[in-house]
Amino acid sequence: MPTFRCNRGMTDQQHMIATAPGNTGFSLMEVMVTLAIISIVVSLATASLSNSLQSARFASLSKAAATEVRNYRAKALLLGQSAVIVTDTSEPPTETIRNVWRLSLPKGWKTQGDAIEITPSGMCLGGEILMINPKGRRALYRFAPPECIPKRVAAAITKAPL
Repeated sequence: MPTFRCNRGMTDQQHMIATAPGNTGFSLMEVMVTLAIISIVVSLATASLSNSLQSARFASLSKAAATEVRNYRAKALLLGQSAVIVTDTSEPPTETIRNVWRLSLPKGWKTQGDAIEITPSGMCLGGEILMINPKGRRALYRFAPPECIPKRVAAAITKAPL
């Protein structure tokens, strides 16, 4: 595509330099294509970064909730009373258990799985809790007795709901 230059006020030598081969500048089409490519690359990078941030936030929140189970174990031991950590789908605890706790998760999150019981001596009886965020992302944690050490199970997406 041709480019146009204004020759007014230029000497013959300046005109020869400006119109020499290799010194023609960029056409409008070249600039537009370059800007289009740059905008596509930037939009892809932004989408990837946004997805990475959401994944990191989900992992952080679910891990914090899983760690909270160990804190509840310590609390039951300190009180010397039995306790149970319930999920949205677990059976209600028996009347003899005084301490019934839920994981503190952000609004819209759901939990599935059986209740995790803790004895007055602080022994955790173990279990699994599946945490689901509002967008459907899942994290399955297994709590091993007797200390309720949380371990994230990699197959949380493929595993059927508890």
